[in-house]
Amino acid sequence: MKIRIFTVLFLYGLFYSSYAIDKDNLFSKTSKYKGVKKVIEKTFDEWKVVSAFDKEGFILQEINYYKNEIKSSYKFDYILADTLLEIKRTNQINKNVKNQKIERFFYTTSGKCYKYRVYFLSLDNPSLLGDNFLYEDGKLVSYTEANDWQKRNDISSEIVYKYNERKQKIHQMEIKNVTDTTFYTYLYNQSGQLTDYIQESNNNEVIYSDVVPYSKNKMNKIHIKYSNFDKLGNWTRSTFITEKGKVFRSKKKIEYW
Repeated sequence: MKIRIFTVLFLYGLFYSSYAIDKDNLFSKTSKYKGVKKVIEKTFDEWKVVSAFDKEGFILQEINYYKNEIKSSYKFDYILADTLLEIKRTNQINKNVKNQKIERFFYTTSGKCYKYRVYFLSLDNPSLLGDNFLYEDGKLVSYTEANDWQKRNDISSEIVYKYNERKQKIHQMEIKNVTDTTFYTYLYNQSGQLTDYIQESNNNEVIYSDVVPYSKNKMNKIHIKYSNFDKLGNWTRSTFITEKGKVFRSKKKIEYW
């Protein structure tokens, strides 16, 4: 049996490596961090991430520390037009062009994203493509995504969304093939604040690393609980929910403009 190990990084909302690449928000050309000036997040495994934002909520710099030693520092630059958003991320420790990442989001005149591209080495050859965006009642319900390997093999993943009556995302599916689907569940409190994030693969051979999984028998499932909301409704503490109870995940300090 071949075990498939997936490294899950912690920041940018839920699990991604940067606050900047919050695709779900950028698909509608918005930022959920509007009004946030600075975030300091410390994780259970001794990482600390310091992120600075502009007044519109777009990240300007992200510094990652491990045991108080800087491991990476990123600077972000933007080109924003009516039908295009471009984000360039530069590694300030190593400014070689190979350490740059450029993302481009393309919009209709009504502000809906209809494609996006991610580039690492060449603007002529995107490493990730998003296409076939479908909207219902103004909300994105599905799109397709392909990386380098999928492009070479003419395969695309399909991402599907479901929403509640408040138009908040409650379910998401990432369908890579018939036997490989990842399910995401989002739970909210009565105030509309996100309280739970659950990610689970239907493939029992998948193992999520760098996190605390639900149990030894379910290494393909992660459940995070958010709590300690500040006066503006943003969470400042998170825990892993496991079969045996809660395990500390991270705490955040947020400064506002």
